[in-house]
Amino acid sequence: MKKIEAIIVPGKLDAVRAELERRGINATLTLIKVQQAEERKAPSHTEMAGAFADRLKVELIVGERQVQRAVDIITQYGQVALLRVNEALQIVPPLTNV
Repeated sequence: MKKIEAIIVPGKLDAVRAELERRGINATLTLIKVQQAEERKAPSHTEMAGAFADRLKVELIVGERQVQRAVDIITQYGQVALLRVNEALQIVPPLTNV
C-alpha cells in the first residue's frame, strides 16, 4: 500500500474525486485545509496579503496496483507526494445504544 498526499485548490476537489471514482479508485479521502505561501523573493506588504492562498491537502491510501493511476490523476490538479505504508488501521468510535 502507498499513501498519497497532494496539495490542490478547493475548486478541483470534485474533479479529483470524480476522476478517481471513474477510474475505479474508491479510496477514502482525508482533507485538510492548508495555506500555502507562494514563493517570492521579497514581497512588499501589499503583496503579502495575496501571497497566501487556500489549498486542500488530500490524503489517500491505495493498493500497489492503483498507485500510478491515482498519482497520474491527482498530478493533473496539484502537487503530489508518495509515501510507503506498511500497515493501515481504521479507528472508528464504538456504537452506542440510543
